[in-house]
Amino acid sequence: MKKYAFTFLFILFTSFAFAQAKDDGQELITRFFDLYKGKGYEYALKYAFETNKWITTQGDEMLTVGLNLGKKIQPLGEYLGNEELKSKSVSSRFRIVSYFVYYQREPIRFTFELYKNGSGWEIWDFQFDSDFDAEIAESMKFGGSN
Repeated sequence: MKKYAFTFLFILFTSFAFAQAKDDGQELITRFFDLYKGKGYEYALKYAFETNKWITTQGDEMLTVGLNLGKKIQPLGEYLGNEELKSKSVSSRFRIVSYFVYYQREPIRFTFELYKNGSGWEIWDFQFDSDFDAEIAESMKFGGSN
């Protein structure tokens, strides 16, 4: 019985270690959505831009993205949550992840491009759109790619 208990504990701890070792930048997206839900899109965007030292949080780029996102989500009603659509690791240092962000009226899509520079992961690019219906319809056709 001791042999089985030891084997079980070994597998449990090994699984836990591998789960902890997953290094894909996901913690940045998790933090983004925590801020998005708790404090609003302005705080989440500021955080996203702060992960990348090459982008200034006081510049026109952040202001433009913030204004455009605010205009987009303002008429959509209450925020309901988010769900990952697709994730693609292009290499060990570059990953693209898309999410549906649900509102009462309709969802919008957020796309994060994550890059692992010399000091860790950063949000390299962030985009949002709601023009995905034709793309989804095309992917639903028989013989189409997933």
